[in-house]
Amino acid sequence: MLSIHKLDTEEGLISYKDLLKNLNSTNPYYSIDYINFFSGGLLNLICFSFNPRKDEIILMPGYLKPIIIDNNESGYFDFISTYGYSGPIGTLGIDNLDFKNFWTTLDEWYKENNVVTEFIRFNLFGNQIEYSGNSFPTMLNIKGQIQDENTQWDSFDYKVRKNYNKAIRENLKSEIYFKNIKQDQILEFYDIYKTTMDRNGAKESFFYSIYEFKKFIIKNEENCAICTVYHNEIPISSELILVSQDTIYSFLGGTLSNYFDKRPNDFLKVQVINWARNNEKKYFVLGGGYGFEDGIFKYKKSFFPLDIVNYYTGRKIINSNIYNEFIDKANVFRSKNGLTKLDLEDISFFPLYNKTN
Repeated sequence: MLSIHKLDTEEGLISYKDLLKNLNSTNPYYSIDYINFFSGGLLNLICFSFNPRKDEIILMPGYLKPIIIDNNESGYFDFISTYGYSGPIGTLGIDNLDFKNFWTTLDEWYKENNVVTEFIRFNLFGNQIEYSGNSFPTMLNIKGQIQDENTQWDSFDYKVRKNYNKAIRENLKSEIYFKNIKQDQILEFYDIYKTTMDRNGAKESFFYSIYEFKKFIIKNEENCAICTVYHNEIPISSELILVSQDTIYSFLGGTLSNYFDKRPNDFLKVQVINWARNNEKKYFVLGGGYGFEDGIFKYKKSFFPLDIVNYYTGRKIINSNIYNEFIDKANVFRSKNGLTKLDLEDISFFPLYNKTN
């Protein structure tokens, strides 16, 4: 049975939190606070829940967004999963056939409720299997396996070992704060993060407020850790780590540029890996870069050279007639505003009629 929960209502929020408890999941990307602060807020946020059997469940939160063409609401919708590693998640007894039935049932609901397209950001643990749309290996990610200390050290690129030893000679120290994180520890992280975003000219969407960080971290202490590196007791590099039962995720962080030469970044990552091992975590997800095998990706790869996986996204057109009609309408709007015509062969953006440049 398929149910729909509107998470921009109090009743829907309560239902979603109860469902998460029943799911017994510690995945931080499904936390309502993560979605609220870092994914896009609660407006138009819904969650599908599917029960293939009693006491077994599949959940998938996302946004049911009204389609607006030329500033006019169309009466149709796109469904977009939440930002990060998302898509469907299920209880332990869920198998591939259950996921297949989930997608089949969901597709019927889409058809009955004027949904034109679906875009899914999958996780790195295979939840794109049995997807009823087209799944694309969108980019490469690092899903690092935590190993014993000697094997891990030997697996690092030479540059990582060299930089770590340099940091040790510079007398860098680190602290990892987990649970009961103090406000001054959050502020240390925030000051470094904001300085880094300013220096890099980051998009406005990355400038989260100290209020958002404090509220998220304090309310989700089981899902958050902060690693901060110090030089002569001065905080010089810091990273917010998201924590689940067996996986940690590199999330947001930064470094003061005056201290780059002391190699705090490599030092921080190795310290986090050691912490993960001591806390019986299996994976450290570092993510990918901004482009295909760019400098950021190669830096992350240097810690886990063999642990490269595909990050999949899913695209589905439920109503192709309406999809093509909206592209035609969008092209009329674009012509009036001096923009180039949309090309149906363009796969760089989905759904195509929402492209703004």
